[in-house]
Amino acid sequence: MQTELNYDTVFDAQHHFRQLLDSMSRPGKINKLDSGEIFPPEGLNQASALTGFALLNADVTCFAAGVNGDDTVLYFLVNTSSPRAEIEDADYIFLPENYYSTDLSAARIGTPKYPEDSATIIAEASAVSTEPIEGSLRLTLKGPGVNGEAEAYVAGIDERLLVFLKEQNSEYPLGLDLIITDRQGQVLCIPRTNKFSFTQS
Repeated sequence: MQTELNYDTVFDAQHHFRQLLDSMSRPGKINKLDSGEIFPPEGLNQASALTGFALLNADVTCFAAGVNGDDTVLYFLVNTSSPRAEIEDADYIFLPENYYSTDLSAARIGTPKYPEDSATIIAEASAVSTEPIEGSLRLTLKGPGVNGEAEAYVAGIDERLLVFLKEQNSEYPLGLDLIITDRQGQVLCIPRTNKFSFTQS
């Protein structure tokens, strides 16, 4: 597993972190993470890789689901020094497209005393957009950072994941933050504070 030589661990990571923070604080806003040419392993898109580079370090842990999960974890270990953890202990959980498993119920949602001690999920989709996509899920987002309502469309994500997220986030401040990435390098965030709903578009 190679170290990415075309990625600036200071400039690029700070830039992408600001973009992620912008999307997280303004649910429904889609940002595109651009960088030099990188070569993530199969099953990890570029936006998820760049999200990992911005968020991971030796002090936080990660878990990756799916058939290529071990390669993803090794890739992040080599490039960010973030060690692997089981899903119940991981700070960041990476999911491939169209993924859902009841194992996700083990993910940390924090405690009443330490609600910040929770995991963030990075889930891949085939496409995210503010415009309708055929066969996608239409998200309606409400809450902090949204002026009234915002709409976004996501294709290539299992709707059971969104049902699960709503259930886990029903007792704020406990819950999970979600970052959705797509094949075009874009990110869309749903923080635990957001009261979203979805329908088939």
